[in-house]
Amino acid sequence: MSALSGPGAINVLRWELFKLARRRASYVGFWLCLAFVVVVLVGFQLSSFRGLRRFAKNLPIDPLALVNGPFFANFILLIGFFALLPLLAATLAGSQLAGEAREGTLRALLVRPPSRPTIYLAKVAASYLWLQGVTFFLVGLALLVGRVALGGGSLLVFVWEQRAQGPWLASTADWVPMLAVASVGAALSLFVIASLAMMLSALVDTPVVAHVGCLGAFFISSVLQRLPPELLDPDLKDLLPTTHMNFWHELYRLWRPGGGFDAARFWGDVAWCGGFTAVFLAVGLYAFTRRDVTS
Repeated sequence: MSALSGPGAINVLRWELFKLARRRASYVGFWLCLAFVVVVLVGFQLSSFRGLRRFAKNLPIDPLALVNGPFFANFILLIGFFALLPLLAATLAGSQLAGEAREGTLRALLVRPPSRPTIYLAKVAASYLWLQGVTFFLVGLALLVGRVALGGGSLLVFVWEQRAQGPWLASTADWVPMLAVASVGAALSLFVIASLAMMLSALVDTPVVAHVGCLGAFFISSVLQRLPPELLDPDLKDLLPTTHMNFWHELYRLWRPGGGFDAARFWGDVAWCGGFTAVFLAVGLYAFTRRDVTS
């Protein structure tokens, strides 16, 4: 990241964040978050969550009494990670280079310093910071809406991947930092998608191509990951990005009574995601530094 060191690079990063803040399209993600929260809240009001009793039979109280604001916010994060945030990550990063190429501003940006690597890495950093902001906004909005509509209290933590251990209760002193850390982990995981979109954005002049290509790869990987071992060998599944993108679910166990944090699984998946991200960004940087920008 040496290309992003020094006062000049910081100014470039600030400029990229300023451009994102000025662009109306950058706020579509926030409006989609609002719509998503409202739709899920309606679903909450219509659902009885009877299945929770089956998984939470050892809890001292009825789990349905804990379907509250914190539970709603955590549910939004877990579901939004698959249903909404990948779309926002792909469209945000996929427009960074291809969008400016389409608008004709990229060529003007490159006729003077800073260097192409500095510009590229500044756009990468700005994309992550904006994506992290959208993730915090989604969780914060869900917590606010859920608290008003469903009330507050302790958080019933229920992660589908950890259903064998059943749900557990987290006090306010625990679930506030837990949701914050989980939000950071989710955004870092989603950066795998953003880095792929950034790579495609460096290769094409049309942002729609980058968006569709990135989301297509994500959904194909998600489908292949869920195929039974009779159809796809587990060793091949390890080569898919989505196999490792749930590493942030392990962070919940840091607050779980009795622990259970699987450090080997967590750091192994982090290494895989970091490797995918590094490869995508390196290919994108290579393509961008050698690209003949004509528009």
